[in-house]
Formats: sequence, structure tokens, C-alpha cells
Amino acid sequence: MKSIIQSITTLLIVVITFTSAEFVNANSMTADTLSTTTLTSESPEFKKMERTLLYGLESNVNGVLESTMFNIIAFKTMNPAFDSDKVVEQIREVAIENDSHVIRYKALLTLSYLTDQESFGVTSQLMPLIKSNDANGAFRVLVDSIQEKQIVESRSQK
Repeated sequence: MKSIIQSITTLLIVVITFTSAEFVNANSMTADTLSTTTLTSESPEFKKMERTLLYGLESNVNGVLESTMFNIIAFKTMNPAFDSDKVVEQIREVAIENDSHVIRYKALLTLSYLTDQESFGVTSQLMPLIKSNDANGAFRVLVDSIQEKQIVESRSQK
């Protein structure tokens, strides 16, 4: 029984990882088209993406969580109108309750970007990273943006 559960878990991880990578690859080729598409919470694309992201965020596997968070950043970059209270709440839960400090940190970065994308001003830097499926590079851009703002704010207070 235990080996059946492990096999099913492994299969799910492979499917989710493949699906996530395919989503990013497919959307990176059509990023210009998608970025001009307005999604509403009632559109089938929105509902499908929301379900996929929520499913990934419920995983206990760190690799799946990281991939899902990168997909959230990618989707938000290509579709700035994307706004889902359910996804925001699930990311908050990961940021608070996950055992890994790396996952919690990336969840906080993703949450910040998802809820306040405009303040980052890094869309042009993220697009090539999304097209090349460079998750670590995307997270680094977000970190760098926060650090730059911190430096500017500390200098202006002097």
C-alpha cells in the first residue's frame, strides 16, 4: 500500500511539474498576445489557471511549490489584471506555515508581487526570464527590486 501511494505521489509530481513547465513555455511564446488579453474572474482561462495554481500551492513537495510560485509570477507578469483572493490566501498560508524558510521567503516574494506588481516595476526584466523558464532569476529580480527600494528609502531619510 505504501509503495502505491509513493508511486501515485511521484506520478502527480511529474504531471504537475510537466504541466507547469508546459504552461510557462506555451505562454512565453505568446506573451505579447496574453499580456494584452483582459482576464475576468468569470473567464474559463482564469478559472482554469486559478484551479491549477491552487492545486500546486496545496502540495507538500517544495519543488512543486516553487514551480507554482514561479508560474504565479509569470502569469501575473503576462496578465497584470490577474487577481485571485483564493490564490492570495493560499500563498499566505504557505508563507506562514511551510517548514522550509526558503519556501516561506519565496511565498512572501510571490505574495508581494501578486498584490502590488506596479511597485516592483520589473516587468521588462522578468519577461526574458519567464521565456527562458528561469525561476531563480525571476525571484532574484524581485529581491533586487526590494533591496534597491530599501537603499533609496534609507538614503532619503538621511
